[in-house]
Amino acid sequence: MLERERHRLIVKLTNERSIIALSDLVDMLDASEATIRRDIAALDRNGELRRVRGGAEALRPRHQHQLAGVPFAMSRDVNVAQKQAIAREAARLVEDGMSVILNAGSTTFELARLLRGRNLDVLTNSFSIAGELLSVRPGCRVTIPSGTVYPEHNIILSSFEHDGTESFAGEVLFTSCYGLGRAGATERDPLIARAAQKLAHRAERVVVLADSAKLKVRSSMIVAPLEEIDIIITDSGASAAEIELLRSLCPDVRVMEAATATKPPSLRSAS
Repeated sequence: MLERERHRLIVKLTNERSIIALSDLVDMLDASEATIRRDIAALDRNGELRRVRGGAEALRPRHQHQLAGVPFAMSRDVNVAQKQAIAREAARLVEDGMSVILNAGSTTFELARLLRGRNLDVLTNSFSIAGELLSVRPGCRVTIPSGTVYPEHNIILSSFEHDGTESFAGEVLFTSCYGLGRAGATERDPLIARAAQKLAHRAERVVVLADSAKLKVRSSMIVAPLEEIDIIITDSGASAAEIELLRSLCPDVRVMEAATATKPPSLRSAS
C-alpha cells in the first residue's frame, strides 16, 4: 500500500473511531508497527490527528461508541475465495422454508448472496445482509432487530435485552467470529459478542463460518464454546493441528478448498 493511501486510511479510521489503537491499525493495514508509528507521527506533525500513547486520536472526537474490530468494507476484501468456498458449503445446509439467523459478518454476507430468491424466514442484524436478501423478489422474509446502526460494521446492535430477537425461533444460526480456538468462537467488542450470544440462544443449531485466518487469532469475549457449536466450516489454509483441536470438541468440522475468488457485486440496498 502506498504511503499516501495508508495516511488517508489512518485519518479516516481515526476520525470514525475518535481514538484508535496502534495494534488495530497494524492489523487493518497489514503494515509493520514501526511503519504505522512513523505514519502517525507524520500525520500529527501535519495537524491531521493527535498522536497519543499507543495510538492516535481524532482532532474532533465523536461521541458515538465505535466498535472494536475490522470494518466491514475492509474485511470483505480479505480472504474472499476462502469465504466464498465456506459460504457455498453453508448454503448446502439451508432448505426452502427454513427459519435462518444470519449474524453480521463478511462471510455470512457471502452466504446471503447465495440465498437470494430462496423461500426462507431470516433474522439478521446486518442491514447489508438484509438488503442483499431483499434485492430479489420473490424471496426471503427478513426480520431485523431494533437498536443502533453502526455503519462502519454494517450492524444493528442494542444495549437492551428486548430488541425483537427474543421473538424469533431459528432452526440454525450462521455466524462468523473474530477468532476461533480452544475457547470457542470469540469477538473483540462486547456489544458484538453479546449480540451474537443472543442470536445463538434463538437457534436450534449453531454453525460457525471461519476462514483459516480466524484460527490464528484470539479474544477474551466468548460467543460460543466449541462444545456448543454444531458445525464449523473453515478452509484448507488451517493447519492439521488446528483442525484436530476443533474436531476434539466439535462433532462436525468441514474443511473447504478455496477456488478463484469472484468479485462481489455492488450493493444496491446498503452501503
